[in-house]
Amino acid sequence: MKITGSSAIAEINFTDSNEVGVQFTSQPTEYKFISSDVDALRSELESTLNKNESVGRLIAGYRASGKLTQV
Repeated sequence: MKITGSSAIAEINFTDSNEVGVQFTSQPTEYKFISSDVDALRSELESTLNKNESVGRLIAGYRASGKLTQV
């Protein structure tokens, strides 16, 4: 899913498992993460985009809380 309007996150991709790919705007590499609750993350992402809130802040919060861990 391409993210428009974010200065930190360019794209977030969900797989069939609990893996999430995040591409930052600073470089073209996609980083792999494991989410403890992919459905909640997807729902919050959609809500964040609809409200024009910060996607970078959302991802940083998930990482800080341990709900999203880098592989």
